[in-house]
Amino acid sequence: MIKLQKSVFILSGLFCLILFQGKGQTSVGESNESSRILGVVRIIQPGVFDYQSRDYLVRMRAWGVEFPLRNQPGYNEAIHFTEKNLLNKNIEFVLKQEFDLQNLKVVDIYTGVSKENFSQLAIEEGIGRHIESETDRNGKFSIAQLKAKRKALGIWKYGDLFQQKSSQFDVPHPLLKTVVEQNPFSPGLNYWVTSFGKIHRPECSFYERGRGELSRRPTGSDCRICGGTKPDR
Repeated sequence: MIKLQKSVFILSGLFCLILFQGKGQTSVGESNESSRILGVVRIIQPGVFDYQSRDYLVRMRAWGVEFPLRNQPGYNEAIHFTEKNLLNKNIEFVLKQEFDLQNLKVVDIYTGVSKENFSQLAIEEGIGRHIESETDRNGKFSIAQLKAKRKALGIWKYGDLFQQKSSQFDVPHPLLKTVVEQNPFSPGLNYWVTSFGKIHRPECSFYERGRGELSRRPTGSDCRICGGTKPDR
């Protein structure tokens, strides 16, 4: 009888132990789900970041503002600004463009308890520049940039970095027509320049007469008869 009671007692203890352990366990999927960080998880470059939703990791870009490149003044400040305002912060955003040319989602970001606009704040502090063509000249952004320029904040201490950058990629205009119209000198035409500096064309009666020299790019005064370099005048 005593042995039977001991056996029942041991079985009851094992059952309670198993039951207690079971209450504290979760499945692997539930554990991974609870440990996943939702929100901004990585800063790629100023204004560009990876956002972890419940189902996807999405790369996004701040709308209406551009920042210095890695080799430009103000880049480190822009990285620090982005990390300070987006990492481990509660943010809200409005989708402005599904994907841009770099395959990034473009979003208008609101951060912190007061829901400050990330792009406007960056522009106000001179961290980045307003992309007017993207925002259709957003009034608040334009005013913020005007104030930052007047105070020479951030990037504006170094002049217009972005104007310099964009000029490197400007498409050159064809110059052939302009050169032909403005350049009176033909590469196959030799002018006769006298020792007195008079310029004559090949059809002129004074061509190669007297002292002088042949020149394809002459300097001097044009002949009044043939017109020299300006035959149509």
